[in-house]
Amino acid sequence: MNITLVRDDLDKEEEKEIEVDQGLTVDQLLDDEGIERQEVLVSRNGTIISGRHELEDRDRIRVFDVIAGG
Repeated sequence: MNITLVRDDLDKEEEKEIEVDQGLTVDQLLDDEGIERQEVLVSRNGTIISGRHELEDRDRIRVFDVIAGG
């Protein structure tokens, strides 16, 4: 199964095609990529999703950094 992973942080946007196993969840993908779950929002094909969602073939996954201040 193939997906597109887009990492969108403050400085740049990085896109790559990766092969993943069927049944892989968003949380598992983030762990595999070394991305801290508590610091990002994730969208699939333009819709924000939770970490429990399973990925599907040809998904476009975008990972956004969450910025907080005060």
